[in-house]
This record gives sequence, C-alpha cells and structure tokens, in this order.
Amino acid sequence: MTATRIRLYHKWFALITAIQLLIWLATGAYMVLMDIEFIRGKPLVNKANTAMYQVDTPAYSFTDFIEAHPDATDISLYAHQGTLYYRANIAGKLQRFSSKTGEVLPLLDKQQALDAAQRGYTGRAKFIGSAFIEQNAPSEIPARLIPVWQLTLDDAMHSTLYISAVTGQVVSARHDYWRLFDLMWMLHIMDYETRENVHNPLLTLMTSLALLTALFGIALSYISFRNQNREEPV
Repeated sequence: MTATRIRLYHKWFALITAIQLLIWLATGAYMVLMDIEFIRGKPLVNKANTAMYQVDTPAYSFTDFIEAHPDATDISLYAHQGTLYYRANIAGKLQRFSSKTGEVLPLLDKQQALDAAQRGYTGRAKFIGSAFIEQNAPSEIPARLIPVWQLTLDDAMHSTLYISAVTGQVVSARHDYWRLFDLMWMLHIMDYETRENVHNPLLTLMTSLALLTALFGIALSYISFRNQNREEPV
C-alpha cells in the first residue's frame, strides 16, 4: 500500500471518527473525574441503620414459608425498623410477608413511604412531590425495582429518592449529576436505547474505524521518519 493511499485512508477515517473521538474523551473525562459514590447518591442516603433493635425468631418458619409457597424465588428474611419480614418473588411479583403469620402484607402508602424516606435521607431539603409507580418505570431506575414511591426533594440537584412500595427500603437515589453521568455513559458506549449494551454494532464499528485511523497514523509516521533518514546527507 503506497503512502498516498495510506494518507487518503487516514484522512477519511479521521474525518469519520473525529467527533466520536472527542465525545469519548469528554465523556470519559467526566466519568473518571466524578466520585462514583457521589454519583450513586451515597451522600443523600444513610443505608446503614445505626439504630439497635432486638428481633425475635420468626414464628412463621422458613420451612412453613416454603411449604406454603413452593413456587417462590429469591426468598429472604430481612429486618426493617425492628420487624422481621419475608421477601419473595411469586409469579414474577415481589411481595412482603409477615414473619409471624406468613400473610402477604399490603404495599406501603404515601405516608409510610415518606416516613421511610425521611429516616434514610441525610440532607435538609424538603420533600415536595410524590408519585406511586407500579408500571412503566422511569428511565433512571431499573424496571425490576417497581413498584416504588418516587419522592422528589427541593434541593439544587433536583434529587429524587425511590422507596420500594414492598419493603420500605430506599432502592435508588438520583440527582442531576447522576442524570448527566447517565447521558455521558450513553454517549460513551453509543447505546442510545437501553444504555446497557457495550457490544452493540455501532460501537464496534466506530472503535474499529478509530483503531484503523491510529494504525494508519502510525504507518504515516514511520514512512515520514524513514524518508527523512534517507534524505539526510552521509
């Protein structure tokens, strides 16, 4: 392959990939410079429960639960505000059960969700809005988390806490910096729909072209240095 042809390929590949290369640099810089724990909303929520509770052995045993719900999956026993509950997926639906009687418990109402959010929230802003989400999860949380209560805060970051309507636990904390991070991630991996597929064809194509651009650039540099050495007087 002649130097002229290599130079031509390098020019056109560089024109095609230049904008995406700049996007990769800008988005990569943002994602590297930002503290990932801050992005995940850790400063907003204290998930570690520092209060001490004494809980009794559940009267409704694990064996009893399995016998009553043989098709249940992801079964766990957890404590919330000093009370033990069973949590399980039954027919694809997350449910909460009493550890005393085994009965299924209703979803949290607005006030219960707000109380749970206030216990976990570490800031001083006020909760100014709420919405119950049972289907069509917003893009900023996974669909597997619903049903949830969406509670918005009156702060500079437009923060939002998502409380599980089943367990009463804070399952997600979002704010404007996370939303910008999510946008950067989308642009970086070039998955403009799910924002999860890092093996999509568009990303594969652009990375291949970028690699070829770099290789042609290296080849041109080699040719340039070689020609320069040939022209130097003996």
